Order: sequence, then structure tokens, then C-alpha cells
Amino acid sequence: MAEKKSSILKNTIVIFVVTLVSVALLAIVNQVTMGPIEEAQIAAEAASLSAAYTDAKEFAQVDGKEAMLEKSTELLESADIQKCTINNVLAAQDASGNLIGYAISATTQNGYGADLQIAVGITKDGKIAGFDVISNNETPGFGANCTNPEFKSQFAGKSAEGMLSFTKTGNASDSEIDAISGATITTNAVTEAVNGAIVFYQENFGGGVKKAQTVSVDNAEEVDGGYKITVTSKKGFAGDITLAVVINKDATLKSFEIVSSNETVGYGAKASEPGYADQFVGLKADKITSVPSGANKANNEIDAIAGATFTTKAVNAAVNEAIKYYQENYGGGLSESFLAEADAPEEDTADASSSASPVAGKISVLANVKGE
Repeated sequence: MAEKKSSILKNTIVIFVVTLVSVALLAIVNQVTMGPIEEAQIAAEAASLSAAYTDAKEFAQVDGKEAMLEKSTELLESADIQKCTINNVLAAQDASGNLIGYAISATTQNGYGADLQIAVGITKDGKIAGFDVISNNETPGFGANCTNPEFKSQFAGKSAEGMLSFTKTGNASDSEIDAISGATITTNAVTEAVNGAIVFYQENFGGGVKKAQTVSVDNAEEVDGGYKITVTSKKGFAGDITLAVVINKDATLKSFEIVSSNETVGYGAKASEPGYADQFVGLKADKITSVPSGANKANNEIDAIAGATFTTKAVNAAVNEAIKYYQENYGGGLSESFLAEADAPEEDTADASSSASPVAGKISVLANVKGE
């Protein structure tokens, strides 16, 4: 019996020693192979990002990357960049291993042919180092031209301190790119994806997301019976929207007129139709809200344009900015509705279920408003 117990004890000790040695050997093998495995993973990831950052001599993983990527969808949605995902980010380094910037890939579902994936290189000083299209399903001869060198090269040198937009005039400013001819939807999708990468960079490496100045007052002048205020909004589906608002002395909107527009017929172009413009007549020179339908004039509401959410929101924001300027400079200060708005997130009261229409270029708008 004692001999049997001794045998069991010996076998137990042998198994323990073998297990201990095996674990130790696995740990050693893991340490030996960890470096090459990580390098191979980085090399595979860099293969799809390197074209967007050609100045980088090598790439490295970013500390905390998984947590950054996990939070990215919510981050982009808070910046009003919808259906866009950040896929990856790598640190770009020079030949000495010094950090020079970041390579970021993003996918948007808003392409004409569904998903479109891009890569953007951004220097640590906040300049776009390069741009590339990783994959797309766009139409050959139209949206697929997003892969052409002439289109891709225009991103390099743009600032990543603010959002980019696009223009169809062929004369892009420092914060614009020239659109792809005949491919507004593709251009818009690419621009959104690049802006997603910019917001991701700002939040994680650039000191925080810069609040984009989406609406700005361009000019204000006194006219017969009131003031004419010109405002530009950068939140149109395809670029800038400019409004001129005239405010007279009884603080109600006198008229609304679209001066020029390239909106799609049957969608955003409805903003120039009398049925839409007439809604503004008689509204107070105070915060105006767009609702899906059934607008109540007593509540300073207008009906949104069905199927043109982006156009509705941009026009609404621009008109409200003009009214705020009037209140601050000529009307004795901001009303309670605008003061409350400054302390709360903006509500999207336009019809979120209606699909945005393709838009082709800038929009100029004229609105006349009576004042107090």
C-alpha cells in the first residue's frame, strides 16, 4: 500500500515538473515569436495605409488603439458624420523611428456603390500628408475616378484643423477639394470619410475635436426699413449655402427667396418653390424649427423638404444664424430660445427617415425678414 502511494506521489511530481517546464518553454517561445508576429501584423496593416503616407519609412502600433477605434463611431456621429467607421490607425515614423504623424483608414456607407474605404495620412502638426482609396464600388468613368491621381493628390497639404468641403467650380479653396465631374455622391462620400479621419485625429492626437464653424456671417448692411444680413452655411449636402436676410422693424419674416441652386429637381430644388418659401412669411425673427410635417406657424415652424434632409437643415441653420446676428447687433440681444440652444445639443427635427438627395454644387439663398 505504501509502495502504491509512493508511486502515485512520484507520478504527480513528474506531471507537475513536466507541466512547469512546458509552461516555461511556451513562455520563452512566446517571447521569442512575439516580436516577429507583431512586426508581420504591422506590415500587413501598413500595406493598405502606406500609400496615404509616402513620407513614412516605417509604421508602428498606437497605444490604446483598440479603445480609440471602439469609441470612434459615437465620436463621428457626434460630429454629424453618419454611417462612417474608423477601421485602423498606425503611427507613421521617419527612418530614425521618430513619430511624424498618423495613417488612418475609414469606411463610409454613403458611396454611390455602397461601402467606400479610404486612407488619410495626417502629420503630427495637423496637415494632410496624403490620401488614397483602399476599396470602392463606384461607377467606372464617374465615381471610380476617385482613384485617379489628379483627384487624390489635391488632399495633400490641406489642414486637418477643420473640416473639408468640396466645390464644383474648379477653384477649390484651402478647405475645399474639387469635385469629381458627374459624381457628386461619390465626392460627398469621400469628403465625409476624410472628415471622419480628421475628427478621429483631432480627438485622439490633436488636442480635441475642433468645433467646426459651419455657419458664418459674411456681410451686414442697412437697407430701407431694416438690415440685410448675408450668411454662409457649409452644411449643405454638396457644399456652401449662402443666404441674405433682410430684417425690418416688426420682427417677422417678410419673404424668403432662393437666388441660385444646383439641388436635385424634385428634392432639394423644392427649396426654391413658392410652397416652401411662403412658409417663412410672417414667422417671428426668432429661432425657426423644421419639422417633418404639420408645421405650426405659431411655434415658428416650417415643414422640412421631403427627401432633402441636408438641404432643409442647412437652410434652417443659415436663416437662424442671420436672425441671431440681427438680435445681437440690432435687436437688443439673443432671445431665450437661442440662449437655451447654446447650452443644449441641437435637435435634429428634420425628417431623419427621408433620404438625402444628391446635390451638385453651391446654393445661394435670399431671405427677407421684418424686424422690431
